Amino acid sequence: MILLLSNRDFVPVNFWPFGGMPLPLGGVLLGALGFGFLSGLIFHLPHRFRAHRRAKRAEKRVAELEAQLTPTQDTP
Repeated sequence: MILLLSNRDFVPVNFWPFGGMPLPLGGVLLGALGFGFLSGLIFHLPHRFRAHRRAKRAEKRVAELEAQLTPTQDTP
C-alpha cells in the first residue's frame, strides 16, 4: 500500500495491440510483481506435485520394507 501511495506518478504503458495508457507507477510495479509471482507459481507447481508424489511413494515403500524387516528380527 505504501508503494502505491509513494509512487503515484503516471507512466505511459504501451501494449502493442491496444495502444498506450498512462498508469500509476506503483500499480505497474505491483502488477509486474504479481504477474511474476503467478507465472513462477504456475511454472513451479507441476514440479512440486511430482516431487510430493515421489516422496509419498518412497515413504510407503520404506514402511513396507520396515514391516518386512521387523518380523525377521523378532525371531532369534
